[in-house]
Amino acid sequence: MFNPKEWTKQLKYIQGVVRTIYINEHTGLPKLSSTFTKEQQKALEREDRKLSLS
Repeated sequence: MFNPKEWTKQLKYIQGVVRTIYINEHTGLPKLSSTFTKEQQKALEREDRKLSLS
């Protein structure tokens, strides 16, 4: 089961381009946002909006 609360959003320069990556808080492994499914990306965006509003 995918849990968007386990991922932390970061912006990183990769080959001179700013990319959005997510870091898994349990494993510490990064993952590009484009590798998530559309449903997972929407859930991550909703979670990010909740955190930025609080």
